[in-house]
Amino acid sequence: MNGYTRLTGFLTAALLTLSACSSGSSDDPVAMPNPADYQSHTGPFRSEQVEIVLQPTERTEFKAVMAEDQVMMYQWYSLSPVYVDFHGHDPDDDSYWYRYDEQEAATSSYGSLVAPVTGEHGWYFRNDGDQEVVIQLRVAGYFDSVRNLGIFPTPES
Repeated sequence: MNGYTRLTGFLTAALLTLSACSSGSSDDPVAMPNPADYQSHTGPFRSEQVEIVLQPTERTEFKAVMAEDQVMMYQWYSLSPVYVDFHGHDPDDDSYWYRYDEQEAATSSYGSLVAPVTGEHGWYFRNDGDQEVVIQLRVAGYFDSVRNLGIFPTPES
């Protein structure tokens, strides 16, 4: 009888455990308040790093081409101050653009962006100083491509 009692006790415990797992216990998932918190992507995670060298009065732009709601993380730094405008826009509609951040004389910035619109999102850098500026820029996340627009011609005074 002892073997039967032990087997019955084991089966009872197993059935109680299975019953607890299938009932509405605190182990059940809760609906997320913001479904955008989880994103599945069709392409792989990307990472790009670029060194930008600006002589006095030179300027450039570096942009990530992103679909709406794609996510990008970034960091940039320089040993010398630089003007920077972090912005985004739809390249097919120049009637508006989004400014995410603007700094007159910055040496670094770190953050992330969830693209509010499909388009180009990135940085306009300008060297207002009298010495060369070297900027290390790194972007990572889900974006279609990156565009380095090169050095723009120095504006006429």
